[in-house]
Amino acid sequence: MKMIVSHHNYAGMPNAKAADGRINWQVSSGKTTSFYKDYLARKAWWVQKADQLRLPGRNDENDRFTLAARIIHPTGYRVCRLCGESFNVGYFYINHTFAHRLNKDFPALDITKGQSIDDFLLQLEKIMSDVSIMEYFCSLFPERRKFFKKYGMTKEAFEKSSYIRSYMLSPGFMGNPPDRLDGFHDYHNTCRKKNDPGRFDDNMRGYNHDRRSFEWWAEGNWALADALYNKAGLGTCSFPGCGKILEKVSPDHVGPLACGFKQLPLFVPTCQNHNSAKNRRFSIRDVYKLLEYENLTQQSVASWQVRAHWDCYKTIVSDDNQTKALSNSLRSLQDMYLRTLWEVRKTGQVRFLITLLKPEYALEEFEFTALDPGNLTFANVKTQKKITKLRKSLAARIVRIAFEALAEYASKPIERRNMVRSDFQENERIIREAVKQIAGNTCHEDQAWRNAMRESLTPEQKEKNIALLLVSHKVPQNEKDITAKQILQTVFDTIGKSAAVDFSRYELIPDEI
Repeated sequence: MKMIVSHHNYAGMPNAKAADGRINWQVSSGKTTSFYKDYLARKAWWVQKADQLRLPGRNDENDRFTLAARIIHPTGYRVCRLCGESFNVGYFYINHTFAHRLNKDFPALDITKGQSIDDFLLQLEKIMSDVSIMEYFCSLFPERRKFFKKYGMTKEAFEKSSYIRSYMLSPGFMGNPPDRLDGFHDYHNTCRKKNDPGRFDDNMRGYNHDRRSFEWWAEGNWALADALYNKAGLGTCSFPGCGKILEKVSPDHVGPLACGFKQLPLFVPTCQNHNSAKNRRFSIRDVYKLLEYENLTQQSVASWQVRAHWDCYKTIVSDDNQTKALSNSLRSLQDMYLRTLWEVRKTGQVRFLITLLKPEYALEEFEFTALDPGNLTFANVKTQKKITKLRKSLAARIVRIAFEALAEYASKPIERRNMVRSDFQENERIIREAVKQIAGNTCHEDQAWRNAMRESLTPEQKEKNIALLLVSHKVPQNEKDITAKQILQTVFDTIGKSAAVDFSRYELIPDEI
């Protein structure tokens, strides 16, 4: 706001600042409101501005005010008050009609409604020549031809011409002059359709993500689980004997990620104290919940590295003490899993490892039906793709976080982890044989991914490199990746089935994770 008010493009804006220095951002045509007193003066200002720009029409004919607002905006970008993300103020985003056409023309690319046009350009550059791209876009946007010739087929060309109305692109913000000082609604188009603009803090919670999913290299749709996690609301702690009524419950994983369970939209409501105290321990009640979930969904709750072990013992345990022993056993296998991934990392198989993280989930948005925020349950969930700068940045960031966590974990000797078994050391021979096999499964893309994650790079450089490689919003995969995972799966299954749970150990060992 301060930048807009002080910019010369808005010089002479009536009553932009109050006597006490406050910015008067909003006016209203409603004569009974306090915002009306400056409305007519600001309307006259926009008429004068449109006339100065020689825009056709009189007063606000042909949306002259909004067109003027798009032309004079100093940066061309503003922040949405609902989601906190920055969007272009002009026609810069693929609409439904254009998305349908592009998916027919380029079925191999990842294109969706609301995606920025420059994101599509980056994908197109991988499969078409510059000349072909120029011809294609000039035929679609003849009104922007002079910008393409001046700036090339670039993001800048579309930014400079974003004020021009298009039937294939949608604006980031709808115009609202003279009501808003800069001439735009405070919320991005897609956010306005789904959210109450008065609940900024509530919607920003949607961008909180549980990094433990990446740190433990867990399976499951982490974005879906995070979406449910962030819906937590008024409820009661479900921990036996507690029953504390909470303004916002603390969602607790039924199956702890530290024991190798998936990141699932399966939580129980607790208070913060009981959530923290439970840590990675789980009870026989939790086992029953997990088995119920498996029966309901017909999918395992355990990630691939501990699934064989979980399947061996999940129906055997019958009380909390036995469940504690199983928890310790699963934790030992999870330790082996992370150390094995580190050995794979040392061979340079960076791209293969990233395929396990599923960073593309960052581009998914979820809408729950019949949601109970107190019990964290829902009837159904609708998923749709949403490709934005913030979400693409998240996809790159989770990769960086996961690899940093893996290096840190492996740096601590197993003797300091207090495991009930030394699964990695006891099976080191077959693990290293498997890693050696995987090391030979290379493809032409691997070197670029290795370079992107060099240890000498800063976190910011790594994320930037990863984002550039995720042009199609997912990690390139091939048959060798399937083979590599099958090799590891065989090793994990063999070890998991043979690992014995010591039910005589009823006391939990302190966590050292």
